Amino acid sequence: MEADEHLVPLALGDMTYACRLLMPRHRSGTEPLVLIGGALQDMYSWPRLERRLTTHTALVLMDLPGTGTAGDLAASAGFEVLADSVLHALDRLAMDRVNVLGASYGAPIAYRLAQSHPDRVARLLLAGATPRVGPRLTAVVRQGLELVGTTDSHPADEPARRDYARNVVDMLVNGATRNEVAQGPAVARLLERQLMRTSQSAALRYAACHERLLGTDLYPPGGIDGVPALVFTGEHDCASSPEENRAVADTIAGCAFALIRDADHMAHLEREAEYADLVTRFLHDRPVHDLPYCTDLRTSPRRQR
Repeated sequence: MEADEHLVPLALGDMTYACRLLMPRHRSGTEPLVLIGGALQDMYSWPRLERRLTTHTALVLMDLPGTGTAGDLAASAGFEVLADSVLHALDRLAMDRVNVLGASYGAPIAYRLAQSHPDRVARLLLAGATPRVGPRLTAVVRQGLELVGTTDSHPADEPARRDYARNVVDMLVNGATRNEVAQGPAVARLLERQLMRTSQSAALRYAACHERLLGTDLYPPGGIDGVPALVFTGEHDCASSPEENRAVADTIAGCAFALIRDADHMAHLEREAEYADLVTRFLHDRPVHDLPYCTDLRTSPRRQR
């Protein structure tokens, strides 16, 4: 990867956090891409994707409050606080206008940033988005909250942790269609190993992030207009179904929508080359229709003014 890396510490009020700035050594021809990841990810969780993306664009990866190396986030803080944290980071980095990719837990944050500050967002990409967490995922999140809530400073016993890990993995790598997903079994084994090695302190943070998703509409009313947008996920996604992703896309005027074939919620691991190609095409205003690795491509109608 021919990119210079800078680690930037950040603070907003009593919240401390950080971002990694990866700057290509050549002109990219598009605004920097801010990548806001999922609840189980930090700013070092995207190594294969960042190698592909930094060929085409500067990349900003964030540990927002409550994730990764950042300080804690109050339990009462919502996604608006996290969107404000991203905006503060952009101001600190002197980036007037950026592209933003919000994946899973990061999608409501990216959405709020584009909705409240459309002048700062050149293009919006949402991956694995759902208007509201469904019953099955809610049950898995509740299981995780019970697991960490009853153990204080000591981890739960291994059978309980493994049962929870397997339930999480079955949501992220669709257990019903795993053999139809590119590298599905391998990605499932990788995620289960990672979850089983999770420290108690990290598990508490994951649980706090997941709890923020529950019992609320994840996207504020009013939609988004005037920001080019793409919503996408894997065709087998069961953590945020294709229908749920379409519902989010329909709140954004002129939003493009795509499903990546042979992939699910973890498409960035299962089909990283295709994922990176789709993102890069959109960032450079190249067509994203008629791609052999995508299905159900369409564009949401323009909103009536």
